[in-house]
Amino acid sequence: MCPQHPEREAVCTCVRCGRYACASCERDEGRCSECARLSALEVPDSRERAHRATVLQYVSAGTSLVGLLYELLLVPEFGNPLAAERLSRWGVLVLAMAVVVATQVTLLMWVHRVVRQLKALGADIGMSPARAVWMWLIPLLNWVKPYHVMRDIAEKLGGASFVASLPLQLWWAANVLARILEKAEAKLLVRETATADTTTRDVVGLLSSVCAVAAALLYVQLIKELQTRLDRRREGMEEPEAPVAGDEAAAA
Repeated sequence: MCPQHPEREAVCTCVRCGRYACASCERDEGRCSECARLSALEVPDSRERAHRATVLQYVSAGTSLVGLLYELLLVPEFGNPLAAERLSRWGVLVLAMAVVVATQVTLLMWVHRVVRQLKALGADIGMSPARAVWMWLIPLLNWVKPYHVMRDIAEKLGGASFVASLPLQLWWAANVLARILEKAEAKLLVRETATADTTTRDVVGLLSSVCAVAAALLYVQLIKELQTRLDRRREGMEEPEAPVAGDEAAAA
């Protein structure tokens, strides 16, 4: 019988420690769940990368708020929309893009480490760490696949109930909408004619800032939730699949 689940029959013995393991405890390479966890500890944890990613997400949200305040308070003060206003708009946009690049790099470093840890824990999401990162970078695919990567990570860490508790759909909707509005805002800014529709440009800028702030805050929530669950998995603190009565355990 499996020592972890005394009511279940063992299907193999661990090649590392020799203990019996049921189908739920069997991991890759013939190891039991505990030996798989100990082997996974050889992979550096992702807590430091998660911390950097959350900090930069907060910075990204702050930059977006600066852009929002700029649209609400400073733009109406400009008298010449083709001179100082255009220059200041481009300055805010360049700053925002620099922060976005730094934020994306730290996020992908964290994703790479998380997927690597899951693979070591025997909870492979079906792709290598490098491929999971490329899902954010390949054109067209990066409009869909990052959502699936995050969903698969959550499912491997906590199952369907954990996935349902996370705001994955809301996060991805805010992220996609922010990207669309940023592209639209950039196109409006490159217009050089004085007849450009400044009202449309202002509205697009406001909506872009709001969506970017929402996406950054949702990113922070997801990173914290997933990292907390991963830390518990690495420490062997995840809850067993089903409670076992004391008399059944003693009989086994």
